[in-house]
Amino acid sequence: MALKKTSFEKADFALRLLTFVALVAGGAWAAYQYKLTGADDWTNNMTVDAKVLPYHDDLRLLVVHVRSKNPRNTTFELESKSHDSYSLTVRKIAADAKVGTVFHEDAGDVIAKVDLLDEASGDYEFLPGAEMDDMQTIVLPAGITVVLTADMEIHNGTTDENGKPDSDSISVSTVARVEP
Repeated sequence: MALKKTSFEKADFALRLLTFVALVAGGAWAAYQYKLTGADDWTNNMTVDAKVLPYHDDLRLLVVHVRSKNPRNTTFELESKSHDSYSLTVRKIAADAKVGTVFHEDAGDVIAKVDLLDEASGDYEFLPGAEMDDMQTIVLPAGITVVLTADMEIHNGTTDENGKPDSDSISVSTVARVEP
């Protein structure tokens, strides 16, 4: 004799089926979002700013802060053995430019270059949400204007179309005037 299903049993089955569908849809959505956001790729929010302090005679101290923050919930690491790099470059801007001249951040005479990765003993780990502040002090002559550029490059373990190691990079720049 076949038992007739009650309304309660039908509702229970429908709820179980909806729960299963919701779990599958939620899992698919999470996987899609994970892939869409770069899965376990890295990113870093960097800023660079400077302050000029008196030193002696016609020399000034340029105090540079390179601040970086890992906004992701994954750790990434820069390793010198993997040919990653993290540097600060100071370039002098020409003082005799004409109106309308555009100075690119990689133009000008290099006054100083600091390997920030080397300063960290060759390895630099950025934990999830970590904020770092790398400070450097550089002696400069008074009366010049400089471009400060912080570069971070990480090799991602793949090769490009030419078979050379592929890398991703982030760069940030600012201009500072070293007043007399």
